[in-house]
Amino acid sequence: MDWIKPPCQGRDVGYVVGEGVTRTGEINAAQTPIQPYYETIRSGLMSEQSVFNAGSWQLRQVALGYDLGKVIKNSFLTGARLNIVASNVAILKKWVPHIHPDQNGTISDLNAGLEATGLPVTRSIGFNLNLKF
Repeated sequence: MDWIKPPCQGRDVGYVVGEGVTRTGEINAAQTPIQPYYETIRSGLMSEQSVFNAGSWQLRQVALGYDLGKVIKNSFLTGARLNIVASNVAILKKWVPHIHPDQNGTISDLNAGLEATGLPVTRSIGFNLNLKF
């Protein structure tokens, strides 16, 4: 995606040159020190180089089950089933470079879509044994 600039633009040289032209129509070549540049754009809570497509392709849940009917054939049980369930199995493709697409620690009308101080998205695996008497 060519329209997304890296979030640390100018870090390697210590300054940022803004896109555009001067009052006389010449291409802008003014160098702004990196620290005040990022302090200024961050004060607006949102900046173009921090906006990403948060779309993703995810394998959210996998469930496998096995009927143990043959194993319990000559027992007091009438049925048995073993299940394994996994949640948040894998991210197959994501477009946001540095966070989990579902992770969001800031929820309000003013800060929708901003990521900060969110708890990590966790993977879980569970087992279920269903016995019928």
